[in-house]
Amino acid sequence: MLTVSTIVSLVTLASSNVTVGQRMTSEGSIHSFRHLWYLLYDASHAYWFHVPVHFDPSSSLSALHTPYKRNRIMPPCHSPSNQYFFYQQGKRPIPWNSLDATKSKSPSCVYYGRVLEAMEKELKLKGLVFYITTDVNQLPSYGENVVAIVLDDEWSRIPRYFDKVKAIFKCYGVSPMLGCNLLFNPSYLNLLTTLRFIKICIIGLPGLLKYRFSRFRSAVTKAKSGPIYDIPLGYYKQIELPIRDISKRIYDISFDGSLVNHTYSIRSFKYWLQDPKIISRKKMLESVQKLMITNPSLNIKLTITNGFHTTNNTDSKRYSEDMMNTKICLIPRGATFETYRFFEALRYGCIVVTEALPSRWFYDGSPVIHIKQWGELGRLLEKIEDETFLQEMHQKSVDWWDEKCSESAVGKFIASKLNP
Repeated sequence: MLTVSTIVSLVTLASSNVTVGQRMTSEGSIHSFRHLWYLLYDASHAYWFHVPVHFDPSSSLSALHTPYKRNRIMPPCHSPSNQYFFYQQGKRPIPWNSLDATKSKSPSCVYYGRVLEAMEKELKLKGLVFYITTDVNQLPSYGENVVAIVLDDEWSRIPRYFDKVKAIFKCYGVSPMLGCNLLFNPSYLNLLTTLRFIKICIIGLPGLLKYRFSRFRSAVTKAKSGPIYDIPLGYYKQIELPIRDISKRIYDISFDGSLVNHTYSIRSFKYWLQDPKIISRKKMLESVQKLMITNPSLNIKLTITNGFHTTNNTDSKRYSEDMMNTKICLIPRGATFETYRFFEALRYGCIVVTEALPSRWFYDGSPVIHIKQWGELGRLLEKIEDETFLQEMHQKSVDWWDEKCSESAVGKFIASKLNP
């Protein structure tokens, strides 16, 4: 855990990094303080995410911060084909000898295995090294031929290696979204959402400052800096099914998901305060239950699971079949406003009802129904009875998936950003 003594040790280590025989030139000062910044960033990351900081006071700063050592820069690759690796923090990168999605190392990588297959058909460059990773702190190597595909960072952090690679394609973006107005719509949910937004901004501040400074320096010196592009989450454990016409679907409205992913101790603040996900989903369930009482003719399917990562293959099959049999799919927020369920519902041609969404190229203009609070759910009744509206929205959902969010569409997007 981060302590005062740890910070003092880091500062002392930085000041002693320049030996007695070495002149304290401006370049040496910048080098030393840059590494001090990196170490303080590590320490703040350790404090927020409870990752221990390990260092040897007798070591040099460059040895401590191994991801930035020069021998980790990837030399130009003359391979006739691109290389792909699955990388998790603290582990050796695992080669993807084939982009066959069935050989993906994680369920969240199945979608991106197929995205990269589609990208290969459009990509004009060869000799690139792709890392599919969840690590925003380091990669196994860097260079002008390295591309990072960053998944599952719900904190919307800027990867620290953005200026050491060719490009970064990142889920959840790098611009956190507030998604509410506490002044005009005061509520406990909006209060917690605002507090979480402030926390995310504080956590991401060191990376943001580094990124802004690097962009400014690039503008002045014309130096290259790897761009960061937003990419969609895609689907998780959803299976392949033929699209069913909206008029032949059984359920008018459905939700299939969890309320909580973690069980907190009664002594924990989170046990008493809860979090935005729990409160939002409880409000959604209350509104749905009222709808079931006042409109018993509606066929509403509610399935509450134990958690996001507890589903098995049987659950995935049932989840997929239920969604394909759904006309209107409810998409409450999770830990963030972005969820896999949003893309899964579009993929199956459901009418999506969701809360606020961030501004990204695959969200802007999407054919979905936005609601500010789940108490507005009752106004969907007229839409459910309008067969023409359902057919139009159904087709728009399928088209939006094909044109913006499908493996082919995202593969072409990545290729277009990498091609000269």
